[in-house]
Amino acid sequence: MKFSLSLTLVALAAVGSAQGPQRCSGMRVRRNAASLSPQDWQSIANVLRQMNDDGAISRFGASHDRLFSRVHGNTCFFPFHRRYVLEFENIARRYDPNFTVPYWDATESFRNPAADPVLSNNGLGGNGGSNDRCLGSGIQSNMQVTYPNNHCLRRSFNQGDSIGAWYAPEIISSYIQSDTSLSTFRENIEYSIHGAVHLGLGGEMDTGYAAQDFSFMVHHANLDRLWWDWQNSHNSFLMYDGTGSNGPASLSDLIPEDSSVPFNGATVESVMVLGYGNVCYTYDSSAGAPQSYPSGGSNNGGNNNGGNNNGGNNNSANNANGNNNGNNGNNNGNNNNRSVTSGSSNLASRVLENQGIQNSLDSDIINRFFPGLGRRSGALKRRGSQAQPSNCGEPIPFPPRLTPEWIHMHGYDPERVECAHKNACEIVETLNNSTYTSPY
Repeated sequence: MKFSLSLTLVALAAVGSAQGPQRCSGMRVRRNAASLSPQDWQSIANVLRQMNDDGAISRFGASHDRLFSRVHGNTCFFPFHRRYVLEFENIARRYDPNFTVPYWDATESFRNPAADPVLSNNGLGGNGGSNDRCLGSGIQSNMQVTYPNNHCLRRSFNQGDSIGAWYAPEIISSYIQSDTSLSTFRENIEYSIHGAVHLGLGGEMDTGYAAQDFSFMVHHANLDRLWWDWQNSHNSFLMYDGTGSNGPASLSDLIPEDSSVPFNGATVESVMVLGYGNVCYTYDSSAGAPQSYPSGGSNNGGNNNGGNNNGGNNNSANNANGNNNGNNGNNNGNNNNRSVTSGSSNLASRVLENQGIQNSLDSDIINRFFPGLGRRSGALKRRGSQAQPSNCGEPIPFPPRLTPEWIHMHGYDPERVECAHKNACEIVETLNNSTYTSPY
């Protein structure tokens, strides 16, 4: 009897191991930074001041700088920054157990980023002043950091007193829907909104130690949100393809870490699925955690290109409307059916965007750029072919290019960067030449 019981316990333990990390018993919700009150921002400011006094802010800046070449320009970009921002959040919660990193949806004000309320004096602060570009406003006003030397935290908008237009939500929507591999999605995000925000803010954000500016954390929380939306859109929670930080990507790869901000040997797979293991958070505009851990992980012999909970094709966007056959779960009981076909966090605008695209573009173009919306019949409706309503939105501005210095700093292939930019411009040109009216 004892022998039988022992075998049973061993078998159960093996099954538990094969199922991957345990589901979190509770999850915190990362909120849109635009929804924070002045009191919320003040609470964040209090934590950042304490962390800086203890040297934590500069340790994060230094660690990111030392790991820079290993965590950019390859598929590890997403898992590293997911773990990195989570570590920052965990340390911040030692000072305030209610602390959660918000996300900054930079597409909400892509036409005029400098006017974004998130960059107000109550929030992240605006442009730097004087000759040294010292940030004199916001939650890190006049903060002195120590890496790579003692200096005031800097901010320097890329167009003097303003910031050039960023990437429109519709471009990011196209990436979420049409990119069928993580390596492709990573390239498109890293070469677009990732670089545009860093370069737009400038100063600290235009360096390898950008993590000293809290803008870095809220920006990368947003990129993490977009990755999570992409994972849900394609039901590909464990897809990890292409090149990692040390060669061919593998879920068993160790996430690069620095001794000043250790991850204790965390693997890529340990951060792939929100709501499992130690990744106990989700986003207020996204689907919650899957109700069961996806198949295809390293613990159960799957390959790195899997993670499809329903056994379907990972290279389709059939689930792009947020319905992953019941496997999204939820974090607060009401968000598991939220659409993930859009780069915007604004749920109402998502609906208008989707409807506008479906009513303005022909099926071939939709299938190419927005396959998550499904095919439709009818020719492309071109702007000027019919009277425009008086409230017709302004044309979508073309996205900015990455600077040669930024491309060199990251070791990107200039031709691939240019190809990605050309594709983004083609999306904008197609929408502007149709009767589509952007709700953003």
